[in-house]
Amino acid sequence: MRDPHQNIFFYYRGPSSRNIDLAYDPQIEDNTTKSLINILEFLQEVQSSVLIELLLKKLGLPRRAVLSFALQQGRESSRPDAVICLEGYSIFIEAKVKADLYEDQLNRHLAHINTRDYLLIISNNKADSICLKQIKNNRLLFLTWADIHKLCIETLRQIKTDKKMAAVSHLLKHFVDYLEVVVMTEFSGFKDEDFDFWVDTNPYYVPILKRKLKAFAEIIKCNLPKEIAKVYSDLKIGNISTQVKDERFAWVAIKKPENRKDIFNQCNFTLEVSKQSLDINTVIRNGHITDKARPIGVFYERLGSKPYAFLDLIGKIKRNARIVVSKRLPKTGNRIMPGNEKWASFFDMRLKDITNNEDINYIRNIIKKADKSPAMPGIHFRYSIDRGNGKLAQPQELQTEVIEVIKEFNPLLSYLEGK
Repeated sequence: MRDPHQNIFFYYRGPSSRNIDLAYDPQIEDNTTKSLINILEFLQEVQSSVLIELLLKKLGLPRRAVLSFALQQGRESSRPDAVICLEGYSIFIEAKVKADLYEDQLNRHLAHINTRDYLLIISNNKADSICLKQIKNNRLLFLTWADIHKLCIETLRQIKTDKKMAAVSHLLKHFVDYLEVVVMTEFSGFKDEDFDFWVDTNPYYVPILKRKLKAFAEIIKCNLPKEIAKVYSDLKIGNISTQVKDERFAWVAIKKPENRKDIFNQCNFTLEVSKQSLDINTVIRNGHITDKARPIGVFYERLGSKPYAFLDLIGKIKRNARIVVSKRLPKTGNRIMPGNEKWASFFDMRLKDITNNEDINYIRNIIKKADKSPAMPGIHFRYSIDRGNGKLAQPQELQTEVIEVIKEFNPLLSYLEGK
């Protein structure tokens, strides 16, 4: 589903949208809630009660027969997004995707529904959960869209062997994919679509890929060892160009906070998705080899003065990692500036093949050759997980792998900074 419009639940916003990211506007709340109700209603019609029973169990509510479903029921001052009517009580739903939740709105809803009924808030905003706890009303319930996503996946698991439920499984799978596309559930792994994007670019997939990378990077950043996380505490999402002449990958940096006094401020870790792999990098950039007060110059000089310390470091990297030297070039003109920069790979060598001082001198010579104005050298220490590798679809296993790589790469940045 590289084009999200191939999903049953995704929708065209219309010709008035000039910015593709605007496809993720407040209308998405109505559409996503409508899609959830449509799924529940369809399952009811084919006499499948798995999802509604899982939902009631998750909410801690008594199991009752479903009477009806409806959208946007109520008065003008109180119009919840949907309602599920069961024997004995109803669940009114207020869904949030991007809009803020206000206590006044909740109180109006509670005032207009029956005292035996419940108001369910579905939101991925942690602040919304805190808001509900402060109100302290046992008729207020809370779920995240990630919770809904998990319930749908569990429903799929339970019905997948029932051939009579084949059509149901197909529809539910579309809804699961839709939630991953527009709501940003918990990171659920990388799919073929994420890599195929670079084979046949579709601009509507750009915000999807950016959100997925950001969600994954957030998980990695939050689970890094404290000594690394306190230094590399920020995220930066790179722009994704659909132009063939530009770099063909999406990236997110796990970086230091902005500090112009820190010359190593732009030396960081990046996660990159290209058509062939997910790459985990340590990046050294900025300056010429003659700039002794900038990272490239410092690294070039340090390789010459402390080659054996570098050999000792890379000897401790267990994985089949590489050093990639690139030419940093301006996209247009002759000056590298933010947004006007591309990296052209110039040299690639496995770290385990660097074993002596002669190899170090060879790499220094490569870096020197990449330093031809208007180009500047750029260096990646890279570990790649090729597309098709099963761990890409296993979030926990992938998280563990990436964190271990960053832990092994971190001493390279310490070496650069003379620590």
